[in-house]
Amino acid sequence: MSHLELLSPAGNPELALAAFDGGADAVYCGLGSFNARARAENFTADSLGRLIRFAHENGKKVYVTFNTLIFEPELGAMFEALAELSKLRPDAVIVQDPGVAWTVRNYFPELTLHASTQMGIHNSAGLQCAAKCGFKRVILERQVTLDELRLMAADPPVELEVFVHGSLCCSLSGRCLLSGTLCHASGNRGQCRQLCRKLYRPAKKPEGYWLSPGDLNGVSLLDEFRKLKISSLKIEGRLRTPDYVWKTARAYRILLDSPGDPAAHEESAALLRAAVSRKSGTAFYHKRNWDTLIAPDASGVFGETAAEVKQILRRGILVEVLTSLHLGDRLRAGSDGKSFSLTAMEKSRGSRTLRAGAGEKVFIPGSFQLKNGDKLLRIGENGFDFSRRAGTLPEFRHRLQLTIHAAADGFTGTIGGITGKWHAPAGFARADRHPLTAESVKKVFAEGAPAGFAAAEIAVTVTGEFFVPAAELKALRRNFWEFFAPILRNSDLYPQIAEKMAKFFADHQQSGGGFQAASPAGSAFTVPPFIPETELEMCRQKIAAASQQGIRTFIATGWHAPELLREVPEDAEIHFDFPFPVTNSIAVRMAAALGADSVVAAPETPAETLETIRQYAPLAVHTATADVPLLATRLPLPSGNWSDRNGHDFCVSRRDGVSLLFMVPPEE
Repeated sequence: MSHLELLSPAGNPELALAAFDGGADAVYCGLGSFNARARAENFTADSLGRLIRFAHENGKKVYVTFNTLIFEPELGAMFEALAELSKLRPDAVIVQDPGVAWTVRNYFPELTLHASTQMGIHNSAGLQCAAKCGFKRVILERQVTLDELRLMAADPPVELEVFVHGSLCCSLSGRCLLSGTLCHASGNRGQCRQLCRKLYRPAKKPEGYWLSPGDLNGVSLLDEFRKLKISSLKIEGRLRTPDYVWKTARAYRILLDSPGDPAAHEESAALLRAAVSRKSGTAFYHKRNWDTLIAPDASGVFGETAAEVKQILRRGILVEVLTSLHLGDRLRAGSDGKSFSLTAMEKSRGSRTLRAGAGEKVFIPGSFQLKNGDKLLRIGENGFDFSRRAGTLPEFRHRLQLTIHAAADGFTGTIGGITGKWHAPAGFARADRHPLTAESVKKVFAEGAPAGFAAAEIAVTVTGEFFVPAAELKALRRNFWEFFAPILRNSDLYPQIAEKMAKFFADHQQSGGGFQAASPAGSAFTVPPFIPETELEMCRQKIAAASQQGIRTFIATGWHAPELLREVPEDAEIHFDFPFPVTNSIAVRMAAALGADSVVAAPETPAETLETIRQYAPLAVHTATADVPLLATRLPLPSGNWSDRNGHDFCVSRRDGVSLLFMVPPEE
């Protein structure tokens, strides 16, 4: 299974090292706020640069998540962040927003694009569209079945990445508006409050965790993924602890390296049992699981119940241990509480202890929002501290392109993009044996760069056959770097960035605006937002039939739609609507490139930015008027009226094989 990349989460440098130590080939991590796990610690430019250097020096890869929707006022910050990534050169950038994809493709083509699962791509039409938009890889929708995956993997135009382990969202990716609507914290912008893990009461059903699916465990699918030549297997969990990341990476590494070995399977299973999770299985990959994937009586949060609060005291809490507690354990204070590391325990006042077993009572100092009877959930174990190693990651080095010319009478050299030319006169004798070679010059000059720099590419020409002693060649290298060191410190290493930014804003100012076209009216054919691979041909036939019947208005609702609408008559109009997400004017440019005649702004687009978007958009931008579901899932949710504990009312209906949850407005 050597071609299968094992990809692990990294919410911070410690988690990245835990993943690599466990056996991951690559990690995915976020830079700043433009990623779908804003609650994770995430990376600074410096720490990300250090990780990238470490990874590349050790044959590993780093993918950066840039997978949130961007609002119009954030376009400048978006461009600056992408410019930073162009300097750091991760192995790929994972994106959701069409505007980010457009910007990378047109201004930073040196960056590799991966399509986030948040793009909701779930069929071969979507894969074709992604390939045309410049994506190298697509991270597939998590609700694709194994049968559908087999069809898509037969001859894909892009690499395929699938989830193999971890937590699952109830909603189809990119279509959950629950947190954004009820908490003003958009899951499509990395702020999800995980309302799917709360209690709901459907009509004629008991209250329960009706939107909280179990976890994914894809161990039994590895042979199938290998046969399908899937490029990457992804473990979910950027908000998890180092022990979880290490154990899951190690478990899958063992299986990938020793397929069919019973002992390896047993060791892997033991590791996964020790990694805290909800009840797990093959999830959406098999339709037979769908009726039981949600267990409404099972808590929506994950964690092992480790202790119960017996008394609230002035300095902390007295708890009874139900399983065991160890200093360093990561605990959650109640099902809705904050997590904390267990740094102190007392069996009696002033008597500290490292561990406590079942039935023992211990005092935990600290301030907690708890009450008697609340449970402490263990979400991570001690013994997995990678912080010291993270502090020793090597500094990032800016990559330099050297050009060296060697001749018997001297050496000359330049650095790409840097003013200055180095010259070292010499008088080397003709070589009867062992003449200087370009390879030996490359090998020597690759070392010795000043702090923060590295010779990434070296072009060498050698004129004549002459001998240079090893000591003198190293002296020439030292002289070269001494010449360029002060120049490098005072040079703009990336002058093209300023040029690109100027072009970006000039293009933005001249992109159009002022379109007042009417919203689609009359008969229209809407391409369903979700079309299983097995139903693509049927949809194509329906589109052809609609065209023959004289319909000339088509609504495109996802990344698969442009490919399906390629054959409509030239006089037809195509209008893009959610879940194709448009929250900025650059996203409109991507829609225009895909054939749109107008777009509807995504529901989460701030109303105050719509006029600015219209000012710079190359197409008409309409406001959403239809009732948009807050959540869409292939799971068969109970139909009818729902409610939650906060007084919100909902209604669930099923359409085109998808359950839709709508908000019911309160009666006036």
